[in-house]
Parts: sequence; C-alpha cells; structure tokens
Amino acid sequence: MVTSSADVYLAATVARWDGMRRPGQAKVEKPGLRALLSSSGDERTRLLVTDDGVYGELADLLPEIRNGTVAVFAAAVRSAELLERDPAWSSETATAMIRRELRSLPQLPLPGSLTLRPVRRVAEDPSDGVPLEDALALAVRADSRIEDPPTAVAAFLGSLPSSARLLVAVDDCGAVRATSGSSVFGEAASVFFVNTDPDWRGRGIGQAMTAAALRSAREAGARYACLDATDEALGIYSRLGFETVTAITRFSRAG
Repeated sequence: MVTSSADVYLAATVARWDGMRRPGQAKVEKPGLRALLSSSGDERTRLLVTDDGVYGELADLLPEIRNGTVAVFAAAVRSAELLERDPAWSSETATAMIRRELRSLPQLPLPGSLTLRPVRRVAEDPSDGVPLEDALALAVRADSRIEDPPTAVAAFLGSLPSSARLLVAVDDCGAVRATSGSSVFGEAASVFFVNTDPDWRGRGIGQAMTAAALRSAREAGARYACLDATDEALGIYSRLGFETVTAITRFSRAG
C-alpha cells in the first residue's frame, strides 16, 4: 500500500520530536493533532494540526502556551483563524514537502571558486571545521526572518542532536557564502539552515547545498526527508525530487 504524503510528513515530524524530547515532556498523537508539550526541561510546546476536528482541543491548549510553535495544515481553516485572532502569535506561510527516498541524490557542483566544508558545531566536531559563528553570521545576513540574538541561535544549533550536520561553502579567501544543514531521526531526515549570500544568489548554490545536506543525512542512515519550504525555495526543492504535501501556516510565540 502506498503511504500518503501527509502520513510520511507526520511520521517524520513525530520522529524529529521524539529525538528532541526531554524528560517529562508529554506527547500527544491523535487524529488531527500531534503535540510535544512543554516541561521543566524544555519550555517550548510544539503542535501540528492537520484538520479542524481538534479545534476544541486546540482552543483549550492555546491559553496554556507561552512559548512554542503551531503548524497548521491548509485544511484546518478554523484552527488557523483561531490563532490569527490572537495577537500573541506571529505567523508565516510555507509548504510542507517530502522526498520519499534518498537513494539517488544528485551530485551538484558548486561554482568553481567555492569549496564545501563542515562546520564545527560542537566540540566533538573536526577541529578544522569552519566555526559555527562564521556560518551563523552569513545566515543572519541572508535571512531577515532570523530575529533572535546570534548567541541564542548559536545555542540552539549547538543543542541539536549528534545526528545534526552543518555545512558551508567558502570562497578562496575562506569567507562563508552559503550554508545548509540536516538532522537524522531514525529513518527521517530534516533539512534546515539553507542560506546563500545575497550577492551570490542565482548560481545554483542553494540547490547544491541542499543536495549536499541530503547526502550527509543519507550517509547517517536516513531513507527519506521532509521540510517546510518558503515560497522562494519551492523551485529548489521541487527540482531535487520533493513533492508537495500541503500549504501550512506556522505560528510562533515566544514567552
């Protein structure tokens, strides 16, 4: 039986949350709702709403959330409207996407003047890796949506599981011109941190960096991947074999 794209995305989301789960965090899995609730070890609540059958439960949960994210599938119209009415929540739109297999990934070249390098994210990473601060500086410059202080973003990236791998493309002078990253949770890969220097866009660098992140995830045991794509990145992921699951709205609140 062919598994639906939504089921693949849900399985990847649950696997990722399981990998991030801290002691004391309760998990909810029911039709229309997946949740990883906050605890003393992690104050962030994470919700995924796929249909309006859980509207009442969502309405009960929201007043208790001071810090967290809620991703809402396009089918859950009333749930999205509930969050949009609350000024405490900010929102952005994206497209949920999956790649069902990672066996055949393209080896896309970077422009001749760029070299792929690993990032030294944690102390155990190779000592000759590019410092995380350098990769983060490029990401902040390339992505205006990053509003948290660099120290907070660096702390978050450093806290990711050991399966996380960050990559950069550096020019002949050693300056970072692009970034990408992946994490592996069971058989599911998550792709993130894909950024290109604004002055270097339009050369296929983002697509090459995404393919490199996927290859890294495959080497770490991943068999499939999921991600949330911005409108600007849809073409990149489609060309790399990702299929659309649904439009989503991602709501966030920082306590």
